[in-house]
Amino acid sequence: MSIQVKELIDKIKNEGVLAAENEAGKIIAEAEEKAAQIIKDAEAKAEAYKAQAEKEIEKQEAAGREALKQAARDVLIGLEKQIMKQFDAVISGTVDNALTASLTEKLIVDLVHAWADKGEAGIKVILSSKDAEKLKDSLRGKLSKRFKEGVEIVPSAKFTKGFRIGGSSGALYDFSKESIAEVLAEALSPDLAAALKEAI
Repeated sequence: MSIQVKELIDKIKNEGVLAAENEAGKIIAEAEEKAAQIIKDAEAKAEAYKAQAEKEIEKQEAAGREALKQAARDVLIGLEKQIMKQFDAVISGTVDNALTASLTEKLIVDLVHAWADKGEAGIKVILSSKDAEKLKDSLRGKLSKRFKEGVEIVPSAKFTKGFRIGGSSGALYDFSKESIAEVLAEALSPDLAAALKEAI
């Protein structure tokens, strides 16, 4: 009987140990599975954060590049405007130097004679106030015959140098410093702008 009890105890003990080992194995397997899942989730989150950070960095870099491009464009536009402004000043100065009182007088005399010879009536020469003061006596002498025919010389404060001339036909031709400089600048500016663009 004692052998049977001992066998029974051994059997219970073995079954208990086996059950405990099985239970322990299950717990360990579950723990390992949970640990693996936690690691997998953590890696996925880390990957997602990394991807998001990379996108944000790319976005900021792209915005930085665009801002830099815009700043460069603004600098170039500003530079082009300054060069064009200097160009206009050079043209204006050149016209101012070229449009001397003697040249102005010659142009007026030649135009008045040519127009009058073609039958143009009511010729009116509008001079800058400064040029009118300088040239009135000389023009009266050279155009005395034409004054008798109705040629009129009028001073104007609307421009600084040069003259405008018109007749009864209604056409008015502008040879003022400002107008000549503007026409030259408009004609030459596209070439200068193209040269600037090529240089940049």
